[in-house]
Amino acid sequence: MASADLPFGIDVSSWQGAINWDVVAAHPDPKVEFVAIRAAVSWGYKDPRFDFNWAESRRVGIPRTAYHVLYPAEDPIRQMNHFLNCVGGDLGELPLTIDVELSHGVSPSAYQTCLLTVLQYLVTRIQRRAIIYSRASFIDNYVTGSDNTPPGWYNLYDWWLAHFLLSGVEHPGPPALPRGVSRGRVIMHQTSDRGAPIGVESTGLDYNRWQFPLAHLNHYSGLSIPPPETP
Repeated sequence: MASADLPFGIDVSSWQGAINWDVVAAHPDPKVEFVAIRAAVSWGYKDPRFDFNWAESRRVGIPRTAYHVLYPAEDPIRQMNHFLNCVGGDLGELPLTIDVELSHGVSPSAYQTCLLTVLQYLVTRIQRRAIIYSRASFIDNYVTGSDNTPPGWYNLYDWWLAHFLLSGVEHPGPPALPRGVSRGRVIMHQTSDRGAPIGVESTGLDYNRWQFPLAHLNHYSGLSIPPPETP
């Protein structure tokens, strides 16, 4: 299926300013079927608009994932405790997401250790596997490393991958894959970072497409997933 035929979603943070969620929910074409909302960065920053956006998107009935921007050189457990404290008792309808897009000079092996620690800790704490957000080139260069073999645990988790066009219009998909990641594990494609605003103050908005039909998204929402086996 082409991107235009797949369920549409947006991702937001304080960079979008004030958001009118009634406008977002009422947008007819494309209809916003899911949303990702930034909750936390590292171990000490909470997005100042997260609580409002989290509550309002729930009120208007849009399935949600909260995301955490990972700092690979910082304590992974401390970061996840902060993330969970920011989200609180409402974990959303979709699994939580770990945003992997900052290198901070760590080695690929150290990055893998940090990321896997984060992912396994979340399973222990909330009994759900997180989604990994990134782009193929970042994972290949900074997490796998040019001389390394991708670890098998990549395919124990679902992925949200960014792949844009220079024009700003939505990439038709599918997104490029990191080495070692199976196409079936990619559930979201971030298709543009310059989409037209929908109910937001900012002039641009990140657009996304679920990589399966709407029935899959509806089934996936709120799904509790057993812990992965140790590779």
